[in-house]
Amino acid sequence: METAPAKPPLICELRLRTRYAETDGMGVIYHANYLAWFEAARNEYCRLVGYPYLVLERLEGAYLMVTELSIKYHTPSFFDDEILVRTWVEEAGRASCVFGYQVWNETTGKLSVEGWSEHAAVDKVTGKIHRFSPHLYEVLVVNVGPGPSKFVSKRRK
Repeated sequence: METAPAKPPLICELRLRTRYAETDGMGVIYHANYLAWFEAARNEYCRLVGYPYLVLERLEGAYLMVTELSIKYHTPSFFDDEILVRTWVEEAGRASCVFGYQVWNETTGKLSVEGWSEHAAVDKVTGKIHRFSPHLYEVLVVNVGPGPSKFVSKRRK
């Protein structure tokens, strides 16, 4: 995978308000819900760069399969908090990429969660590795770079 030098990446921001259904018995946001927020932010990122998931699936003939992910929890979020999810592409290869995420609780002003997810492009029919088209690869590479999260940036070191 290629990692761009010190150029900042394109960062997509998604705002949401937490729902009561997303809390657990302790009144905090249930940990697995952050994964759903990562997915929503990733979809928005792909839409922002002109490759919504439906385009990936229909025109590229591929799915972005999660192959690895990691989350670091910092501070809890609660029902009705205002949330900002920031996502970017930290690394991009010919058939894979790594998205970085930060989840900020705008109600408290604190970082709630950081994380990353690695994805492989796989053919919709065969399930085998599928190289990105030259255009999609270029869209990813031109926007790739180390994001604001040290947790994400040190993931392979």
